[in-house]
Amino acid sequence: MPSDDKKGMLRHVDILGRVVIPREVRKALHINYGDLMEFSACSDKQVVMRKFHLIREIAGLADSIVKVALMGRNCDIFVVDTEKVVCKNGKKDLPTGDVTPELQDILNKREAVTQQAGFQLTQDVKLENDCFIQPIVSGGDLLGGVVVSSAEGINETYSNIAKVIANFIADYFLNY
Repeated sequence: MPSDDKKGMLRHVDILGRVVIPREVRKALHINYGDLMEFSACSDKQVVMRKFHLIREIAGLADSIVKVALMGRNCDIFVVDTEKVVCKNGKKDLPTGDVTPELQDILNKREAVTQQAGFQLTQDVKLENDCFIQPIVSGGDLLGGVVVSSAEGINETYSNIAKVIANFIADYFLNY
């Protein structure tokens, strides 16, 4: 396909209205199979496309759920989408940076796991205590995960907290 720096990469629209996003663009923007994309038409006859993160759309709700779950408990609770931390302990001071490839791999397996102290959540955040990771899956789609870390160790109470939060968020999106 022809390309020039002023126009970008050119692609044809097929008979069904589909356009293939070039591999270079998908890689640069971390667009993966199954990701939800949002399209907006601008007044100047341009289309804006962005990766849509469902969990980021309900960050306030996630904060509220986490605040309730934390009542009287000595733990840290993180809600993540597939790339970023969306909520930490129901507060706005979120860790910066993307979640690590290791966490992404765990979430992609769609199975809950316990990790030892020292697990790297983001490039900037290493958890000092054991943690429990519960993926959030809604309608077959991976949305993110809930990570609970506690100095008391991970027991049934903490793993259940992660499961309840993940299930609540997943159920919320079934009707979204």
